[in-house]
Amino acid sequence: MTHYSYGKCMRVLDLFVRLEEGRVIVKSEAAREFGVNERSIQRDIDDIRAFLDNRRVFEPQDARHIVYDRARRGFVMEDEFAKI
Repeated sequence: MTHYSYGKCMRVLDLFVRLEEGRVIVKSEAAREFGVNERSIQRDIDDIRAFLDNRRVFEPQDARHIVYDRARRGFVMEDEFAKI
């Protein structure tokens, strides 16, 4: 499904929901799907990371963060507390 009418805000929210669902974000695939370049997707992922970092200031128990998983060749959301 291609989301050409998505603006940046909707695209970032869509990526965030996918990450929360445990899905892998592959930049090249997401860029093609949303009709943007890979740098735009990287900036979106960076925005999500910044959001989660800022959230931790007020909600220290929220240990979610975005990492690149080499084995799956994409970005995933991890929860440090879930690993314990």
